Formats: sequence, C-alpha cells, structure tokens
Amino acid sequence: MRRVLTFILFFIFCLVTQAQDNRSNAADFNKKANQAFNIVHSNSNRDSLTIYQAVINGVDYSLKSDEYDRMPNRRGKVKPEFEDDNAIRVATLYPMLIDAGLFLIKSNYTTQDGIKAWELYLTARNNPLVADIADESGIAAYYLAYNYLKSRNFRLADKYADLAMQYDETVQSAVEVKAACMREQMKTAEDSMQYLAVLEKLYETEPTNQKYFSWIMSFYQHPTQRFNIERFIDHLLMNDAKSAVSWILKGEIAMQAGRWEEAIEAYKMADEISPELIPIPFNIGVCLNMKGIEMRNEVLEKKKKGELASDNEFMSYFAEARNYLERVKVKDPRRNKVDWVNPLYMAYNILGNTIKAQELESLINK
Repeated sequence: MRRVLTFILFFIFCLVTQAQDNRSNAADFNKKANQAFNIVHSNSNRDSLTIYQAVINGVDYSLKSDEYDRMPNRRGKVKPEFEDDNAIRVATLYPMLIDAGLFLIKSNYTTQDGIKAWELYLTARNNPLVADIADESGIAAYYLAYNYLKSRNFRLADKYADLAMQYDETVQSAVEVKAACMREQMKTAEDSMQYLAVLEKLYETEPTNQKYFSWIMSFYQHPTQRFNIERFIDHLLMNDAKSAVSWILKGEIAMQAGRWEEAIEAYKMADEISPELIPIPFNIGVCLNMKGIEMRNEVLEKKKKGELASDNEFMSYFAEARNYLERVKVKDPRRNKVDWVNPLYMAYNILGNTIKAQELESLINK
C-alpha cells in the first residue's frame, strides 16, 4: 500500500513539474518570439539578413510557445496564455517566410537558413495559427525542389516536386524538376523510356515551348552505347503512332543525317497530328528544299553525260517547299518561332518567281 501511495505522489509531482515546465517554456519562447518580432518591425534596422533571420525565429518561437501553451496545467486543464500574441506574430511573419527563403538562399553562408525558411513554412501549414493565412505551399515546395536539384539531392528534390505538383500554380515547374531528376539518374533503357514519356507530356501541354523540345533533342544527341535511338523511336511509334513528338524526333534524326525523304515523311505525319506547331511545316519546307537541291544536282550530272533528264524531277520539290513555307509565313509573319525567309527565298528563286523573291530581299539577314 505504501509503495502504491509513493508511486501516486511521485506521479503527481511529475505532472506538476511538467506543467510548470510547460508554462515556463511557453513564456520563454513567447519572449524570444517577441524579440524577433520587434527586430522585424524596428524602423531603425535596415539589415535584410538580420530581418529575415528574425522572421524565421519569430515564426519558429511563436509555434513552440503555442505548443507548450496548449499543454495541460497542473490541474490538467488547457488555458493558453499567449494565444493572441502568437497568433498576431504568426499572421504577420508566416507569409514572409517565402521571401526570407529567396533572400537567404542567395548566399552560400545562409543557404541552410533559406532551406529552413521554406521547410518551416511547410511544416507549420497544419498548425491552427496559420489556418486563415493564404496557402503558398506549392511555391515553398517548388523552391525547395529546385534548390535540392541544384545541389544534386535528387531524393529531396523529387519529394518536394511531388508536393508542388499538387498546386495549380506550380505543377508545370514541378514536373520540370521531376524530369530533371529523372534525366540525372537514368541508367537503364526503362529509365530512358520513363523520362521521355514525361518530356512528351510536357511538350504536349505546351507545344510552343522550345525548352521542352530542346530537352527532347538533347536526350537523343547524347546517346549511350546501351541505347539504339532510332530503334527506340520506332518502338515508341509502334506503341503510339499518333504521338506527334515521336514523329518529330524521327524527322529530326533523319534530317540531321541528311535522309531528306525519310525526314519529310516523318514530319508530314507529325503535321497531320499537330498542324498548329509552326516548326513542323518549316522543317518540311527546309527538307524539301534540300531534297530538291540533291535532285537538281543529279539532273545536272545526267545532262552532262548526255542522258535524258527533266527539270521537273527537282522543281516539284521546290514547289512543295514553297507551299509549306508560305504557310509558315502566314502563321509566323514576324518570325518569332522560325526564320522562314532564306528557305522561302531559295524556293522562289529556283522556281523563277523573281517578284516574290525580291519582296523578301529586304528581310534577308535581318
């Protein structure tokens, strides 16, 4: 009986001591939070570094003060004493964490403080004190993902990119980070297929974005010995013959290899699927011009040898090139997407349309 009584008294003593510690900790963190808050709002302090570090401390200390403040007192009841003070500080300082991170991340000496600001923003998001504050978690998550990517911490970059993808304002940028993580970690053909699938989705959502197309082309311009590019593209087309991106890639590779007819055929397939993409008819026109030059040289060689040959063997290519390039001219008159002037000028000259060729002369080399 005496042992039981002793245990009960000890337990009560521990509860009272813990309650006193909770109250003391709440008051201590409240004091520290208030000091940080005053630094931020002091008109005499113009030091951005000090201010933004105080923003982080002010939020951190306020949340800790609130945590202890909501713990039971010695009577087992919860009676927050600093709730209003903490709420006022958090309402002011919490939204500033995003900018604090942007400022602090710039310097190598304060990079970790910048990371801490954004991570604090996210970890505090479920706290009742921030419930009524506009949620910018997507932005904080994206900044974390982007900076972890820069430091080659792909695990955390991917983790925060997943979070940023849940928000409309950052979903596109977050997918770009995920794609970059995939690119840096590619080892197998399966990894490559998954990476290209992500790039295709990006390109389909914003087909005029040259960055996405350049990523796709970069993927193919740096092949590994484990990987047969053209066989891989043919495999993609077997699985999805209506993928404009795959046809574009097939055309691009054939074009770089000087296989003009193959490139023309591939680009025409892409053009049927995505006729709104200006670079496609432009590339068709360029390839037709190049094939026309090739055929013209063959005709000239035949004539030198006394063989029968007709200019129609090559003129039809330039005529078709003209049609595609004129279509590009209508869609992109200011040449914002592609510079169609020189290839169209070539087609006009060879076709003998001197009037239209002269109209373009003032635009050449501009």
